[in-house]
Amino acid sequence: MRKTAMLNVEEELGKKFAEAGRLQLRPLCVYATDEVPQGAAPSYKIDRCVAKAVYTSSLFKETPPLYVEAGHEQCCAGGLVWMGLAEPHPKLKYFVTVGTPDFHGGAAEHLKATPELFDEQKERAGKITPHGKYTVIAPCTDEVSPETVRAFILFAGSEQIRNLCGLAQFNNSDPFYRTIIPGGPVCATMIAFPAGMAENAPKDSAFVGPADPTGNPWLPPELMIMGIPAGLAQQMASNLEESFICKRSRIAYPEKRVGVKPPVADLQK
Repeated sequence: MRKTAMLNVEEELGKKFAEAGRLQLRPLCVYATDEVPQGAAPSYKIDRCVAKAVYTSSLFKETPPLYVEAGHEQCCAGGLVWMGLAEPHPKLKYFVTVGTPDFHGGAAEHLKATPELFDEQKERAGKITPHGKYTVIAPCTDEVSPETVRAFILFAGSEQIRNLCGLAQFNNSDPFYRTIIPGGPVCATMIAFPAGMAENAPKDSAFVGPADPTGNPWLPPELMIMGIPAGLAQQMASNLEESFICKRSRIAYPEKRVGVKPPVADLQK
């Protein structure tokens, strides 16, 4: 694909996703670079949690591009681990599972049944390797070089996410793995997995979630997150006009809803 064609695709992708998902929050893209982009800010300036900082960027358009790098001790330590920027603390597996008296006073998140399951999950995800010194999360603009974009992040309601999942599956016969709800923290769902940073993450799947409840205090209950690898994102955008979202828009986004009534009395006898 010629550079001009890629630029046209990249410039339109954000608009395509906003149209397809009727998004109220702006879509974001993920890319890597070895130099801090002009005007960008470290994510911890917005929030210690990388995922919450990303949500803030999607919610408020005045938020500058964000970046994360190794050594950002102001960031959540677990987030840096799942961004491939730090090694996990030896006791982390206890903190996220059942706790241990000699780490954080025995505090536990109970996200997994046992420390061994946490270790196994991390191993099955594979080595997480950033694509550059800085992992950048930015709005979709023509200032982002298209060949560097690794993934897109969308925040949307449940009906919107259902339709976007259908769009991801539109041009593929696989009924199971085109869209995935993965285990792991929120930042992995939106960044590490779709951006291809995790060694064993599927390359052509959209990641939906999060299944991690630690984001619930700041992520509104009606919202979900979708992380889409760049290649799949381009395919979804190119399929939009031929898909049910455009061809049957009143089904995808009904103007009138069909009511569901309780069963008649005779059926209860």
